[in-house]
Amino acid sequence: MKTRLKRLERGQELVEFALVLILFLVVLMVIFDMGRAVYYYSAIHNAAREGARHGITDQNAGDIQAFAQNVAVGLDIDPVVGITEDTVTVSIDYVFVPVTPVLSLFAGENSITLHSQATMRIEK
Repeated sequence: MKTRLKRLERGQELVEFALVLILFLVVLMVIFDMGRAVYYYSAIHNAAREGARHGITDQNAGDIQAFAQNVAVGLDIDPVVGITEDTVTVSIDYVFVPVTPVLSLFAGENSITLHSQATMRIEK
């Protein structure tokens, strides 16, 4: 009797493993995608902060933009620089496109806009 039940349940483990493997791989891909998003946000935040820090001593908007672009290695950013009498503001928007379509389901779109801004006082 037991041998007959064993024969009927022969491929059950394989089917269960295939179903769990699909779910595991999707979760793993979402984790990698979220890691990329956190890295890109960290990179643009650092670029905005360093650009504003550079703007403390050099109030040339073109130099500040170039400096911020050099800090964000590998990212195509276009920093917006605002200079007043006593502050420098660097604002960066970056469009992040997830590799996995699962993250797009949570975001509602195919891309997520990451934003970072840094303001510092000008040294006199």
